[in-house]
Amino acid sequence: MNPARRTLRLVAVVSLTAACGGGGGASEAPLEQCSTGVAVSGASASGRHLLGLASRYPGDGSLAAREDELRTSQRARRAAAWDAIARVLAPVPVGDTHETVPRFRTWYDREDLNQVFQRVYGRLSPADRAARAPFAADALDDAFGWNVRYLDTLDTWDAARWQGFSAAALTDASTRAGIAGLRRIAVSPDAARHLVDSYAEVLRCIERGAPSAVVDATRSTQQAAREPLSLTPCASQMAGPFYVASGATITARVEGADAAKTHVRVSEGGTEANAVGRCHALGTQGCTVAGPGVFFVRASADREAVTGTLDVRYAAPDVPLAACLRGVFPLDAATVAMEWRRVEGSTALPTYDTSGPALARRLANGTATWGPADGTASPTASSIYTMRLENGATFQLAGMHIRTRELSRWMNITMWWSPTPDTDFGADRTASVRALGGPWGSYKMCASMDFTEGDGDPGGGFDRDAPTLAASLRAVHEGRGGPTWCSNPYIDGAPGLVRSNCVGCHQHAMSGLRPGETVVDERNYTHAGRAQVRNNFPSDQFWGLDGGDSYATVFAETVSWWAATR
Repeated sequence: MNPARRTLRLVAVVSLTAACGGGGGASEAPLEQCSTGVAVSGASASGRHLLGLASRYPGDGSLAAREDELRTSQRARRAAAWDAIARVLAPVPVGDTHETVPRFRTWYDREDLNQVFQRVYGRLSPADRAARAPFAADALDDAFGWNVRYLDTLDTWDAARWQGFSAAALTDASTRAGIAGLRRIAVSPDAARHLVDSYAEVLRCIERGAPSAVVDATRSTQQAAREPLSLTPCASQMAGPFYVASGATITARVEGADAAKTHVRVSEGGTEANAVGRCHALGTQGCTVAGPGVFFVRASADREAVTGTLDVRYAAPDVPLAACLRGVFPLDAATVAMEWRRVEGSTALPTYDTSGPALARRLANGTATWGPADGTASPTASSIYTMRLENGATFQLAGMHIRTRELSRWMNITMWWSPTPDTDFGADRTASVRALGGPWGSYKMCASMDFTEGDGDPGGGFDRDAPTLAASLRAVHEGRGGPTWCSNPYIDGAPGLVRSNCVGCHQHAMSGLRPGETVVDERNYTHAGRAQVRNNFPSDQFWGLDGGDSYATVFAETVSWWAATR
């Protein structure tokens, strides 16, 4: 049986029991369970036909040159994140109509990648399939185009049915939102293409296992890290981890007029918690320790306040950063994870207080969870993004994770709905997002792009113009060099995740660990999973291969089917 026919056969079985379906009806797409707790489906054949090819995410190529600025300034980082949100949410046409949907609602889901991969892999020659040959660019173009035209191959769709479907789907903003279905994960065209093109590397990692957390190599590259110091009496500041290659060394010292009043310690271990001291010296003398290993550096003041610069020089092993992909994702790659809540009767949406005092209370909680909601609300479609499916089921977008590959460790953004959208994490909303209008002014946001916080100002520079935001940032700030923070009350519900950040969690993608569970296990990882514990990221920090929609399974099942029919 052809894989495409196999999918249709599975669909026919599922449609008999589905309680709620996607934009084109439950009979056209397999259903699965996601965090909404109800059966969900992606864009159906009719939905994709109407949406057309997904709209590309226009990555900002200038951000890479600003990484140091964004790492050390919450204000700059948040402004860049709001602008990325504006690009993700920008209205784009639905196919060749004059109606629009937010850009991310045109992006590809698991059904799309399944269809595309089956098409392009099935068209390889037997020899190329055996060799797991790469796909030609025009073959990928054809596969994505064929996915849009797939409806034309279905005998059940005539002109009258199509006209009825498209008219109903374009009725208003809520029905247009429903065209893409209820899938939780969607990826931009450039991300989808890179995933499909990386199938051979993905399969190799499935068969051989992902790289270990720390990989050594005989080849290395010289690195330098410089951190400004401003220490009160008896205070200290940590830097690291630093991954040092075989045959190389790490040297740490303090520069500046107060260097003689500081101490430098270099320790070795998998995490800061289990690191063992290797060297202790005055800042002016510095420490040099031989690798290989994972090292942490701590600068400490005596009984006087000191300022200066911590300078660390080392040679890092040259290891593939994304061994389970064909290189890292391109600049225009972006992904979204959506948290939908069904609107039923008098059911209200839980709401969360993210003010400074409320966050301080939550972070002091021993179990470190978001815990019970602080209230409830019944927002209308004008103030929360709302989706109505063809069968009448209605859902509201409570929160979403957005990740864009404009930075080396991605720009990691999470948004959540709030009844007080212009306070704390919404107080600095930029004009680019305000211009979108509609419900998008009702979401708050936090952003992270590295494991550690580089801004030494606990208020992020917002004390004067956004004091409620400054108070919230201050509540989650653990000092310059401490772990950064970004968490979503609607999505990050597992124990420990109220203290989490996206970078710390996503480093484990395709490593065998599970998101939201073992990554925040304090027995293995420090700082609730926020600290860096790997020097390689098997799937470039993308969970979708072995978690969520499990695109790796899509590739493996199709390849196994073809291998069995030779």
